[in-house]
Order: sequence, then C-alpha cells, then structure tokens
Amino acid sequence: MTTIDHREKEVPSVDRDAGEAPDFADTNEHPSLRIPFSVAIDGRAYEGVTLSMVGARIAGIAAANWAGASKLALFRFNFNGFSLSLPIDVVVASSDSETGAIALRFRDPTGQHMPQIRYLLNCWLAGDHVTFNGLIGAPSGLQTEKTPTSAAVRRSGGAALARIVGTLSVGLASITLILFTATALNDRLYVTEVNAPALVQRQGLTMKATASGQVDFINPSAPSGKPAYSILASTGVAVTVSMPCDCEVQTTGIERGATVLVGQPILNVNKHGAPLVVQSSLTGPELRRLAGGATAQIETRDGRKVDANVLVDRAGAPSGELLPVTLVPIESLPDVPPGTPVVVRLDGSPGWVRAMKNSLSYFRGTK
Repeated sequence: MTTIDHREKEVPSVDRDAGEAPDFADTNEHPSLRIPFSVAIDGRAYEGVTLSMVGARIAGIAAANWAGASKLALFRFNFNGFSLSLPIDVVVASSDSETGAIALRFRDPTGQHMPQIRYLLNCWLAGDHVTFNGLIGAPSGLQTEKTPTSAAVRRSGGAALARIVGTLSVGLASITLILFTATALNDRLYVTEVNAPALVQRQGLTMKATASGQVDFINPSAPSGKPAYSILASTGVAVTVSMPCDCEVQTTGIERGATVLVGQPILNVNKHGAPLVVQSSLTGPELRRLAGGATAQIETRDGRKVDANVLVDRAGAPSGELLPVTLVPIESLPDVPPGTPVVVRLDGSPGWVRAMKNSLSYFRGTK
C-alpha cells in the first residue's frame, strides 16, 4: 500500500504562480523554489514543480509502488540557446497516483550535483545571468515571466553604452592608424630633404668680393659710409668697399690676410629687427621639383614647420652647380638665433594629402 504524505496535497501540482513566496522542504530549512524544469525517470518525463537543495517536487503519471524506491532522475533546465542536464540519485519520498504529485529526496544532497543546483538557485533568486566555465552565457530563461528590475535595466544600458564606446574607440584608432600609415608612405614617395647646409640669417644684403685677391682690411663694426673691407687684387690694385648702412653685421669667417675669389661672401648686413630667412643651396633636380609645384618647408630644431618661398641667386655659381637660394618663410620663423642650422624639405604631395598632414600635425602639436 502506498503511503501518501498529506502535506504534499497542500502544494498545487502544476500551479506555478510566480508571486508566491517559496515554501520549504520537509524537516529542513532549504527553500523550495518554483523554477521551470523537467525530470525524466525510467524514460518517462515529468514536469517540475519546486526545487530545493535536498529534493524536488514533480507532477505527472505516478507509477504504482514508487514510494521509498531509489531512482536515477535526469533533471533538465532549458535556457535561451542551451540547456543543462543533471543526473541525480533520488528516493521517491511520496507518490500520489490520483493527483500525480511526487516528492523526491536526493540520496546524497552534497553529491556532485550540489554546486550546480546551488548555482542555479542563487541565480534564480538574484536574477543574474547563467554561465558555465565562461564559455557559454545567455540570459536565463527562468526570468521570462519576471519584470526586469531597475538594476538589470541599468546594467543592460551600461553594457550597451560600453559596446558603443568600444566600437567608436576601435574605429577611431583604425582611422588614425590608416592616416599615419598613409602619411609615412607619402613622405617616402613625395618628400625629400635638401642635402646642402641651411642656416638661419637676418634678411638683408650679402657683401661679396668684387675682385680676387687677399683681404687687406676688414672692419665689421664700421659705420655707414666708412670702409668695411679692402681687397688687394693680384694686379696690385686695392679695392675698398664701404658699409652701406648702420646695420647688424655677421661675418662669414673671412679674416684679414685670407684669399678670396670674385663673388665670395664676406659680410652679411641687415637692418635691426629684420625678419629671419634661411640661406641654402639647391641642385638642378631640386629646382625642377619646385618648378613642378613642390613646396619648400623649413623645420626648426623644436619640430616646428613653416612653408617658404624660394628666391634663387642665379649669379651665385656657374651653371650646373649648386645655386645659392634664400628661403623666405610665409609665416614668421620662431625666435631662432642667426646662424642656427635648420632642415629644408621639398614636398610634392597632392593637395588633399597636405591638408590631411596639416590636420595630423595639429593633433601632434607640431604645427
């Protein structure tokens, strides 16, 4: 004869009102939660009613003489996209063939199934996601009948914002990498450096030797109208040059007794506060690049770059050799002492590439 525990009948067999507080398993304090699950025993499927750490209640067609029998029950939990199955040794504590209510007790509540059952119950109580070993994760199907809490809404909103920010960051980094790569490739194809020395000078006049011979007299401090230097030509005639103005004077390294040739620079004179320019030399191919639309660019030691116009002194050297040039900056050069060496480049990049490089230079702070 089957013994029926009258307390089983107090629990509805298939009613799963989510609003009810969980009941408690018999003779212990483990809560029995109404979690959607199913159980297979001897090849027959049963609908889960409640689940606790020590047992479960299920509903279905109860076999005769099950009370007190030991069975292997396969518990199955379905989620969105995946499911979990746990084989558990159980004892049929009670079985009612009329109502179909069956109470199961786990033979070993602390067995291998215990961590998984505890994890599922905790996730159900907390409303968390269910994951396994960090490999599979999906919102628990157990929450489909619940209204999302404000904390869950905040978490989902934060996750969406994080994904958007991450996508934008990756896109911006990719665009920046492409721009810098294109700039580096462009510099190799269209930008060349001038090999000749380039020195910063004040804009003014270059006083050159008017005859070949020996410097007999030189006075960089001479006032306006007084002899600045004198050259004793090989013919025995002394050629004297007067100072053109009360200017700042820079010597070119020529001293008394030095031998000079016609056209060789001796003194550079300029008015006080004259703008800075760059003195250098260009080859024939470099001049042709300028004629083809290339732009001359001056770069100082601190990394600042300034475009410049190029003025050629065609009488400074014979045809086919380096020609002296003066680079006049379009914008004022930073405060650089005269005589400071700088770098001169010829940039033949297309216009849109130059605009892109200028934009990047502002980001790098080198403009």
